[in-house]
Amino acid sequence: MTGGGFVGLPVAEDGGTREDDSQLVGISKILGPRWVQLPAITVGLLGVQVLWSVEMSYGTPYLLSLGLTKSAVAMVFLAGPISGLVVQPLIGVLADNSKSRFGRRRPYMLAGAFICISAMLLLGFTRPFASIFTSSGSRANDVLTICLAILAIFGIDFSINAVQAVDRALLVDILPPQDQPDGNAWAARMLGVGSVAGYFVGNVDMTKVFPFLGNTELEVLAVVGSFLLIATHLATAASVKEKVVVSSGAGNKGLMTEMKEIWVNARTLPPTILQICFIQFFAWLGWFPLLFNTTEFIAELHRRSHPEMDVEAALAEGTRLGSRAMFYNAILSLIASIILPFFVAESGSRRRMQERLSSAPPSLWVRGFRKLKVNLASLWAASHLIFAACMFATFFYSGVFGATFFTTMAGFSWAITQWAPFALLADAILSDEDEEDASSILLDDTRSRRVSQVGAESQDPERQLLVGNHQEEEEENLADEVRSFGSSASMDEDQHPLKTGSESLMHDESARTSHLDVRDAGAPGSSYAENSGADRKLKDGNLAAKAGIILGIHNVFIVIPQFVITGISSVIFAIAGAGEIPGVPPESGNSTRPDLAVREARGPSGGGPNSYAYVFRLGGISAIVAFVLTIRLARHIKRTALP
Repeated sequence: MTGGGFVGLPVAEDGGTREDDSQLVGISKILGPRWVQLPAITVGLLGVQVLWSVEMSYGTPYLLSLGLTKSAVAMVFLAGPISGLVVQPLIGVLADNSKSRFGRRRPYMLAGAFICISAMLLLGFTRPFASIFTSSGSRANDVLTICLAILAIFGIDFSINAVQAVDRALLVDILPPQDQPDGNAWAARMLGVGSVAGYFVGNVDMTKVFPFLGNTELEVLAVVGSFLLIATHLATAASVKEKVVVSSGAGNKGLMTEMKEIWVNARTLPPTILQICFIQFFAWLGWFPLLFNTTEFIAELHRRSHPEMDVEAALAEGTRLGSRAMFYNAILSLIASIILPFFVAESGSRRRMQERLSSAPPSLWVRGFRKLKVNLASLWAASHLIFAACMFATFFYSGVFGATFFTTMAGFSWAITQWAPFALLADAILSDEDEEDASSILLDDTRSRRVSQVGAESQDPERQLLVGNHQEEEEENLADEVRSFGSSASMDEDQHPLKTGSESLMHDESARTSHLDVRDAGAPGSSYAENSGADRKLKDGNLAAKAGIILGIHNVFIVIPQFVITGISSVIFAIAGAGEIPGVPPESGNSTRPDLAVREARGPSGGGPNSYAYVFRLGGISAIVAFVLTIRLARHIKRTALP
């Protein structure tokens, strides 16, 4: 046990029972010096992102090179969203109930990682592997190669969803509420590094860099990606200790019982978590078009602006320009994920910076930093507004430069999307909602060892600065936020419940209203080890014990928009792509995706709006809905934080 190690939020004391008479025992912590703890618990997501980038970049071209039609390839890649719908909730409930002596998450993490690298290596070396059983160049060899490649894609998609689900659940299990913003910010950084690395290696001839790893780009990248995935997750597994589930009961639940548990929990999500899920639904209706169509959108804009070029050459050059725009997007996202936590009131990065500046001369920069702060929910709302502006900008540009600029700007919102909802969701999971007053999230004071006396709180100037203890200040901030977003009409909620249920709650010393605790975990008198010894008993249905299930259900709200927007996009492409461009062959009947060159409606002059722009604008409308819902969530969180 090392000093400064994190210990997870108490979820059960020794002897504290769960719903099935089992109990969580031991302590949760991250080993090693404090500065390396958050990178260590999130580095696995870097490996996930790199491997996913390899599959998305090379999977489709490889399957097409084997002779599959575009429609068949599209059907194969349905494995991704389907696995997101099924695997993450199922793995979540299985891991929540796991009784392994190694913890609830790590066995599934490592098992999923090993399955994933096996599938990735199979994808990279499908032809050599098939040649072991059949004659090279024969029809049987071709058929077996295709079957193995499809099997590999399914294996990658299902296992990588399992790994990612466990990675996120481990964050919730290990980190206490006050460290969730920083932990999820580090997760966003790791995903950002993985994205940048993925786009970078796509422009490097890896067969020259690592000629001993394979003869093709896919073979080399399969080995490199597999190594990164297993190495990063071994590092995470070795650096954490989990609580374990001990049961004196009969044994494991059956599959039908597990599925029923997912359904019951999905129907009984607490209001705050349900709000986050619906926000994610509308937000991702906007994100999927940007993630999947930007490269082709820019390629089409480039082709239209250079009619003198050969169509194929113009589209190839446009595709390169589209990839470059997404690379810029990834770079800005990474930069934003590093800088933004310093301006979020709940973030530990800001706390530590304020401590360093406490003795600094009151310069203009220092005073500006102290005033410039925002709560995480409001920042998330702002990101939706910025993203919507980027999507609506398609009304005003028609060239590659404009598309590249606004695609890059969307990277700011992407950084927040990878961070804020997961931190807010973790805080809601780690807070027991009061069934009698759904507008308040109750937090047992043993979790953060808060001093219940108001006088003691008033002696903490840092807490006054970041959170505030006066109702007048909170109401003023709320009014400022409403004015700044110009959305007061969307926030007209009845204030009377706040004066009844929450006032009685604040007189109860056994409960506290939950906002993200901003006290420095490393401050004197604050010890996670001491907190772990003060575990309280779990209530039936305690949210912290169901982190895996809830995160899986949350992922369903992210995946469903992919099916919705795919269907809508198909209709838009079919309507807008009715015209054909002279000199461009029509799309073959076996493809489910119209060719880039015929996806726009042609007006009398040969112009006309690009069909992708319609989909992007629809995503902007969806982002506006997400913005309004997030404003409501931000106001709800502020209300529950009022003393």
